[in-house]
Amino acid sequence: MEKHEIEEKIKEGWIKTWFAIEVMATSKEIAEKSLKEHVEKLSKMKDIIVIGKDFKDVQKVENPPKNVKEAYSQVVEVTLLARDLLALIVAIVLYAPSAVEILEPVEKKIKIDEMQNIANFIASLIHQFATAGIGGIVIRA
Repeated sequence: MEKHEIEEKIKEGWIKTWFAIEVMATSKEIAEKSLKEHVEKLSKMKDIIVIGKDFKDVQKVENPPKNVKEAYSQVVEVTLLARDLLALIVAIVLYAPSAVEILEPVEKKIKIDEMQNIANFIASLIHQFATAGIGGIVIRA
């Protein structure tokens, strides 16, 4: 995507964002393959346009987790455009970046329907955790 096309999308309300995504695996090959596939899936998301990706070299993990003999880590830096705040939040939840930086715009107006969609997405996510038995909200009497 050309610079002027990116600028036009931002004028239309798209959000330019930087992600750092890290993977750890038991082999260098699995780390590389899984991270590449993860970014490919991200780039196919509706309302997301990946405009840059920079895969760093795979590193051997000095202190791997317990019960893991060897581990390898790789990081990718991804720059993307999200159509709106909901699309950005969904991408963060589904693709689990370890760091996020919103680059542009410096401010954004949000319509009530977008706020409502975000609120319902979060409520649905919490409900899914609760019904799966892996979390939820504890109500104290």
